[in-house]
Amino acid sequence: MISPVGRLKGKNKRLHELVFDMRHVVFSVIRERALPGGKGARALGTGFFVAPKIFITCDHVMNPPNDPHLAGDNYFLVANLTGRSGKIYRIDGPQLGSEITLFPNLDLAVLKVSSADSDQPYCALEYGNVWEGQEIGVVGYPLAQLSSVNGNVSLDGVLYRAARGCVTACYSSNDGALQNAPFVEVNFLFVPGNSGGPVFSTDTGRVLGFVRGYRAVKIRESVATATMIQQLPLGLGNQYIENLNAIYSVAIKMDFVRSTIESFGVTL
Repeated sequence: MISPVGRLKGKNKRLHELVFDMRHVVFSVIRERALPGGKGARALGTGFFVAPKIFITCDHVMNPPNDPHLAGDNYFLVANLTGRSGKIYRIDGPQLGSEITLFPNLDLAVLKVSSADSDQPYCALEYGNVWEGQEIGVVGYPLAQLSSVNGNVSLDGVLYRAARGCVTACYSSNDGALQNAPFVEVNFLFVPGNSGGPVFSTDTGRVLGFVRGYRAVKIRESVATATMIQQLPLGLGNQYIENLNAIYSVAIKMDFVRSTIESFGVTL
């Protein structure tokens, strides 16, 4: 298949074709930080281009409360294009309010990627209605791990993953700092590292929202007995509490952040 350029076009395409195109606009967000004895890098989440040099992800990806952005941090945006080759954009020492702008009340982070190619493809966005039962896809880099081999970046642990399903519910809710946020809910699990990635219509390829996370609703709790372990460690009993949970994953609808990303020059 031919690599896309410009705004993605999704009409009359099959799911695997949409996923192929998305692979060129969706990147793993990697933070590089100075540590005692050297530098360390770790994957924070996923994000995607909404214009050739404008990239969005979640605020909680870039600036989690337990590990916030620090002055001097560098970032890589990494896309695994074929399993053997990829594309990497480096953002050195970005300044908050300039190269990175955070919007905690929207769970949104906007990155200006000056090093991005002028023909860097980007997603088409949808600000309209989302319906229960509508088929959607999600792509991203859950559980990504960046490593190096002989001094070169290895993409082995940066796996691009895709899934599909249907919308189970649409509703507005207050969630942390978000007030009256419009959520799109599905009943399969968004894996850690999916946060910030696009949720898109399988009919049009347009992005309807971006991944926020998941919630677990406890259905049942009971005492169970372990029977398959042949020998338990000394002092450990064979009874435990068994929880049965319903897992619902949620994404934030794009219309919640429309005016904000349009202020960066992003248009339909």
